[in-house]
Amino acid sequence: MERICRECGAPLTGRSDKKFCSDGCRTSWHNRRYCAMLSKAAAVNRTLMHNRKLLEAVYDKGIRRISLTDGALAGFDIRYFTSVETPLLRSAVYHCYEFSYVLSRGKLCRLAKAT
Repeated sequence: MERICRECGAPLTGRSDKKFCSDGCRTSWHNRRYCAMLSKAAAVNRTLMHNRKLLEAVYDKGIRRISLTDGALAGFDIRYFTSVETPLLRSAVYHCYEFSYVLSRGKLCRLAKAT
């Protein structure tokens, strides 16, 4: 049975467990395989960085409570945050990198920045 390269289909010679004919074919195969996963991760990170940029702009203006419909938060996506704390009997505290906030009735309340 002839073994062939997973990437280009060329016949393989050498080791019996060899899967690719060259480093280039191996790299191409892995790049294509992980491309979809990496592009999804990059899209999530772009959204997180956009949220962080908006929070930073609001925080730097001295605003600590703001409506999610306010123009200063245009494009803010509440589905994306880096972590969340859920203290007992209190509202969840969301974190977007060094910024933290609580959502309440369509508003960001208690916007804070970690030092």
